[in-house]
Amino acid sequence: MNKRTFSYKTICIIPVYIIALLLGFVNNLKAQDINEILANAGKSNLTVNEYMYRYEFTPHPQSLDQKSFDAKKDFLLTLIAEKILAAEATEKGYGDTDEFLRIIKYLKGVYLRDALYKKEIIDKIEIPNEMMSKSLERAKKKIKIKFIYSDKKEEIDSIFSSVLQGSNFDSILSNRTELKEQINVKEVSFGDTHILIEDQIFTLLPGMITKPIELKEGWYICKVYDVEKIPLNSDLQSKVKKILSDRIEEELYQKFYRDFFKGIQVNADRELFDRLVESIYNHLSTLEFSINEPSKSKINLGEENINKIEFSLLPVLLNPFIKLDRNPVLLKDFLDDLKYGGISFDSDKVEDIKRNLSSRVFGFIQNQLLINKSLEKGYDKLLDVQSELNIWRDYYLSHLMMKNIYLKTDVNDTEALEFYNKENRKVQLPDTIKIAQIATNDLSIIEKALERYNNGENFLQLSKEYNVDTENYVSDYFPVTEKGEIGNIAGRLKINEIFGPIKLDNRFMLIQLLEKKPGTKQKIEVFNEAKDDIKKILKTNKMFATLDTITSSAALRSNLKIDFDLLNRLKVTDVNMMVFRRFGFGGQLLAVPYSIPYTSWYPLFLKRIKAELP
Repeated sequence: MNKRTFSYKTICIIPVYIIALLLGFVNNLKAQDINEILANAGKSNLTVNEYMYRYEFTPHPQSLDQKSFDAKKDFLLTLIAEKILAAEATEKGYGDTDEFLRIIKYLKGVYLRDALYKKEIIDKIEIPNEMMSKSLERAKKKIKIKFIYSDKKEEIDSIFSSVLQGSNFDSILSNRTELKEQINVKEVSFGDTHILIEDQIFTLLPGMITKPIELKEGWYICKVYDVEKIPLNSDLQSKVKKILSDRIEEELYQKFYRDFFKGIQVNADRELFDRLVESIYNHLSTLEFSINEPSKSKINLGEENINKIEFSLLPVLLNPFIKLDRNPVLLKDFLDDLKYGGISFDSDKVEDIKRNLSSRVFGFIQNQLLINKSLEKGYDKLLDVQSELNIWRDYYLSHLMMKNIYLKTDVNDTEALEFYNKENRKVQLPDTIKIAQIATNDLSIIEKALERYNNGENFLQLSKEYNVDTENYVSDYFPVTEKGEIGNIAGRLKINEIFGPIKLDNRFMLIQLLEKKPGTKQKIEVFNEAKDDIKKILKTNKMFATLDTITSSAALRSNLKIDFDLLNRLKVTDVNMMVFRRFGFGGQLLAVPYSIPYTSWYPLFLKRIKAELP
């Protein structure tokens, strides 16, 4: 069955509203007032609802006890700082910068499409009582079957006619290639196979065969060998309800898709498209990559790549790329979709670039039409949409604040030399680590690897099997200050601890910390050999000192109040996994932004409060 859609466990490829739902989070919120305020800083409030939502969908590798008060407190202080710095960034006008407006516009489009999907499809799902009753009866059976398949209608009709006239089904099957897929009979439960096959086999007695059943890939005849009765319990009832909901959702989706896009024809500007193809081709020619192995058959471009391509297209960035009814979509809007969503190419050949890019343009046009429909219906004003976007706004504004402070921070040679002499010409080297990794642009591979790992398989072996680079699934030792987020996260893991998935550019990663060596102080005889590293250390220290001052001062001015008693009462789950959310009409993002812990501002805040006391 490797090339056919008929299977004993069919997965419908349809938009999934949420990839993961933490039941503990839902149950915990029921026991708590979600609108209670954990912290107040002037005009900004942090409610229990927002805190729990962020906490439960954020990994906490820095804590040995995920349920400890200290872990909850550190995360709370991090979120408070995020809100305070976002407010400061807004005052400085960072919310009006092109960099910020572009990422928020992209995110808004994702959430608007998701809201449209929820309102027009999810909210309209209703299961008729008759359908539920009929399905529950089917759920109480397990059917054992074999099948004959043909992609030719004449052949399947001839086989069916022969069986009706007395020919033996098993004898015919024994001479066919599909036998190797079903040496033993297959057990089919409700929901395991296509509904057209299900509709026939669940009405038959042992020894009976179905009429020819036409599916997308061809025709089937199934024979029932046995019918096993199974008891109906609450879990099975829930499963039936979920299966029916998924089926109805698929029907509603297909109907909406047909009706919405019927007769619509929108095209991209051919000249701009050709220029974009040329720019991507020129960029790919500067990259080093290998596409000789199947696992490396995709060339993935992320934000850094698209920024370089965008620079080559500066003169035409603001030109209309797609002409819709009202507002034309600019070329830079399409590039933002590539930048934040990523894009893959089969090769660096022009024809492959054109084909992949054409497909992406087609999807982009559809998304723009869906976004416009969502805006037309006013879904941008929905509380859920605004709440989600506000979380991302605070996150990106706070990071812009940090970024700008870092860029404006300067360390001169004299300061570096003073530090060098003060430390007796010794420089503290960072910890070094060794990791195993699974890197892929396919999230389903991450899900398979996690499932196998959770079933007891060795992560090192899984890394060798699934990593996009099968030769480099285990790293050499490297400082925790290198490899960006990977080094930062892995450096805080315990030996053999797994973390992920992490999304970097256009790839998803799972990592396992294999070994760790503590950093030591190293004697550096020549200042120039250490100067650059010393400047980085001092620049980072200066940045955090400035951030601490800004955050603590703003907290003091806003009369920050924190309800630690309420925080202590909150019950959280022990899930240490990065969670992705899949959105209606396609697309996926982290369920919530991942904020690196930042608590060093709080002691300074307490010190300032104490200094102001009479």
